Amino acid sequence: MAVHRLQLEEEDDEFALFAIHCGEAPFKMAFLMNQTLKWQLKREREDILVNKAGKQQQYPKYRHVSKLDQIDHLLLSNKDVPQEDSTTGQSLGLFDSLNGPSFSVTYLMPEFKKVDYLLKIESALNERELKSMVAQIKSIKEVVSTYVIPHQKIKNINPLNN
Repeated sequence: MAVHRLQLEEEDDEFALFAIHCGEAPFKMAFLMNQTLKWQLKREREDILVNKAGKQQQYPKYRHVSKLDQIDHLLLSNKDVPQEDSTTGQSLGLFDSLNGPSFSVTYLMPEFKKVDYLLKIESALNERELKSMVAQIKSIKEVVSTYVIPHQKIKNINPLNN
């Protein structure tokens, strides 16, 4: 009897992912992108929540859907820095962090630890459009660097699909 095997491949190439290096807070980054790119990024009601090692991590998520072509733009913070002492529930002061417990930064996509923000555009962009988008984002004076992340470098796409 012949053995038949099916190979299933997902078509996830219909998006572009940009890495953005910028030290600004997520709300400020969204504001700067709205000004420069003429978007209307708005914070989603629910952030991306990830449970790792019994701790819940929260990553802010901003979305803009263009009215003209219905392309989804998603700005995600790649870093989660805890703001409260989990044992007492009190906020740490400026100098308390020197003597108190140290917090480690967690990442939405750990393979990109140096990236502050990820911009996912749900559309197949050609090379000219990619370069134009990179140039527009780089024109924001607070942005240190930005570039397109190749799909083969992405280990796990699931955090971006929340």
